[in-house]
Amino acid sequence: MELNKYLNANKPCFKYNIIYFYYVIHYILVQQIQNKNMNELQQNQYVHINRKLLKAITVSNINDYIKILKNGEFIISDNHYIIGEKAMEYCINPIYLRSDPVEIEIKPDCKLFHNIRKHQKNKKAHNDRLEPFLKCMLNEFMNIDIDYPKAEKWILNQSNEVKRNSYMTALSLLKDPRFRYFNRNKTNNRLDTNLTNMKSELKQFIIGKYVSIDLKNSQPFFLSMLLNKIIEEDSRINNKLHTLSLCYQLFHFDLIKTFGIKRIQAISKIHQNQKKTFLVNLKAFNESVIYGTLYDDFIKSYSKGISRDEVKKIMFKVLFSKNEVYGRFKMSVPYADEKKIFDSVYPFTYESIKALKSKDNVLLPVFLQKLESYIFIDCIAKELVNSDIVPITIHDSVIVKIEHKEKTIEIMNRVFMEKFNVIPTFDIKTIN
Repeated sequence: MELNKYLNANKPCFKYNIIYFYYVIHYILVQQIQNKNMNELQQNQYVHINRKLLKAITVSNINDYIKILKNGEFIISDNHYIIGEKAMEYCINPIYLRSDPVEIEIKPDCKLFHNIRKHQKNKKAHNDRLEPFLKCMLNEFMNIDIDYPKAEKWILNQSNEVKRNSYMTALSLLKDPRFRYFNRNKTNNRLDTNLTNMKSELKQFIIGKYVSIDLKNSQPFFLSMLLNKIIEEDSRINNKLHTLSLCYQLFHFDLIKTFGIKRIQAISKIHQNQKKTFLVNLKAFNESVIYGTLYDDFIKSYSKGISRDEVKKIMFKVLFSKNEVYGRFKMSVPYADEKKIFDSVYPFTYESIKALKSKDNVLLPVFLQKLESYIFIDCIAKELVNSDIVPITIHDSVIVKIEHKEKTIEIMNRVFMEKFNVIPTFDIKTIN
């Protein structure tokens, strides 16, 4: 192996155990898998290394191991840090992910083995404090089974070597019950499990008769609901109608505190200004996301020709990237061409997104994810469990046994009607 060759040619100046080098690499690869949504705009998926945690699991001088891996270019740093604000982040050098994965065994009599087991046990200690409906979902998730031989065969047939490694690592973590995780994300309240960060095509290898029910155009849908409620609230204020600020689910997440009153008011101003010049096409955007045809409608509206995948990427970049970046001598707009295309089709939506991201570009996507989590976990999943249907959730979708399909759709429709007064479009697929 390349690492062994490198260490033989460049002997470390301390007594080392090679297993710790491999564990650091494994740790970074797992972090990349679990944080792939956050890093999707980056060419390399740089992740933060929790050095305190690594020291507790491995050895006190683990920083020396990290330094050697960096010097040997087994891992790559983003070389960007701000004292007190941002630590340097790392990713696996893609060169070393272009071969079939190799398993490195940790012996039961090794100190690292016991430390990993202890860490995994501590991570699951919070499960006793879960709400009753979440405990039911946890049990369902822990009992789910995968046809691992077929899943591995599918992975090894993929042409992209880097992705093969990532998929195989994710599958191995699911295969070993000790490494299955189930927790609410502190940032966006999403329920994160091994399945939420696993390649969607691998769901077909879940054993049993299940159906997946996905909300079409999920993030754009919640965005349209947010913009409509802001405009609706402004109209009520202007007409001196006394009512609860926004709707419960938006009020619940402290909309004003998140974005600031100026940015909320800016949406109304943009709406009024564009209304005068006939640029407001929020209704068209709303209809597209409710009927689940956003990407197809975008293609029809954009006259210069564009593919469905390109539209998806444009939507993602508009939602997640910064409005502008200030360098030493000038200001630039990330993904300027993509944003110009989106602006040409949905000018009001684009300007509203810009306004809501003007303080911090992560506030809007995180807010939308919180809203999604509230609907799918705290409303839909909870009601399903109360109806003796225990779902497996993957952010904007639920997986249930096929005999519960109709009842699940009925509950989902009712929740969306109660919260938004609309019933969106779902993509319903039998998994296997």
